[in-house]
Amino acid sequence: MKIGIVSDTHRNREYLHKAVDFLMLKHKIAALYHLGDDYDDVQDLGEKHLEVVQVPGVYDERYRNGSLPAKVSETVLGLQILLVHTIDKDLTAEDIAKSDIILHGHTHKAEIRLDDGDLYVNPGHLKGKLDKNMHPSFGLLGIEDNQVTIKIFSLDKLEEIQAMTLIRSESGLYRSS
Repeated sequence: MKIGIVSDTHRNREYLHKAVDFLMLKHKIAALYHLGDDYDDVQDLGEKHLEVVQVPGVYDERYRNGSLPAKVSETVLGLQILLVHTIDKDLTAEDIAKSDIILHGHTHKAEIRLDDGDLYVNPGHLKGKLDKNMHPSFGLLGIEDNQVTIKIFSLDKLEEIQAMTLIRSESGLYRSS
């Protein structure tokens, strides 16, 4: 299964649509995970007939007042995927213990990190041309029976800028040799 990952769109629907169109046309994603700021940015993606799973960000009143959940857990081909906006505020030790993949945003910095068998991914941001000294980017998560791949693409050139392939095992995810 292929899943698109975006975060921190901050009402820049033009960039969001560019990323989603690329992910749908080139990579045939089955779902899109939006990691917050802004929650309502995905409303007009309905015509694309794409499953959207999302969490709000810290600028959303519904995040602050608790009327929307700060985290969402999904199971994909037996892997537990946790979506949060900020790992500093929303991630607990119990969440980490239950999850195989943790998707987060907030910092606007694209990152792929493997820590003790758990995959952490921040796809970056789609806010503008340059934000917090970071260029816009988004991610693609591929989950298969025996492996997981994660790629981060630059929005500007639609080129891969980071990638990792992992082997699935009963005790976690591991880098392939």
